[in-house]
Amino acid sequence: MELLKKEFLHDVPLPDDLTQQEIFDALKNTQKVFKKLRKDSNIVLSEIIQANNFSGIVSNVFTSELDKISDYKKFSDQAYPDLKHEKKGIGLEVKAANKAFKGGEGHNGHSGWHIVVCYRILDNGDIEFIHVQIANLKGIKEGLQSDWKYVPSKLKENGSQRTETYTTTDVGTAKLRDGTVYLNTDIIKITKQRKRNRYNIKELPVPNYSPFFWYFQ
Repeated sequence: MELLKKEFLHDVPLPDDLTQQEIFDALKNTQKVFKKLRKDSNIVLSEIIQANNFSGIVSNVFTSELDKISDYKKFSDQAYPDLKHEKKGIGLEVKAANKAFKGGEGHNGHSGWHIVVCYRILDNGDIEFIHVQIANLKGIKEGLQSDWKYVPSKLKENGSQRTETYTTTDVGTAKLRDGTVYLNTDIIKITKQRKRNRYNIKELPVPNYSPFFWYFQ
């Protein structure tokens, strides 16, 4: 059974020379990697790796698959961006999340293109992508115009301390959600309350390519 459907693709702004078809094919090929691993080796990664680490693996596999079929090639595992256009130098950061409409999160808060691939875990342990968001975000160096906010690192009782993190502001998250290039509307529904919340962000008008514009039309 084919999990991804082209009918769920939508026209949104994309970085130069990146196409809907390339994103779609990278999603499809990423799903195949996890399926093949389960079938050939009887290894179900989603069952043996904790959720946040598993999302990191999904992100890495998608990055690798997009590298194979597009002008965006793997650049850095540690710093922005994960992928970079081999000729134009345009960066693309990749994150994966296990729920739809997830905002951006990272350790850098850089300006540039960011893509968030959202998936669900099926009963057999395979993954299915249900929502993909992409947007060109303003980094922390933009000051008050930044689409990122700093999340302080707190010292835990055991003395450990996580790495400092940046998450998207309400505007940054809205930009990602507006840039919904793939949305499985059989599974993901946009409620009227969610739509109202989006329209309440007055400093960022809702573009006509946003799902909050076309979903109820």
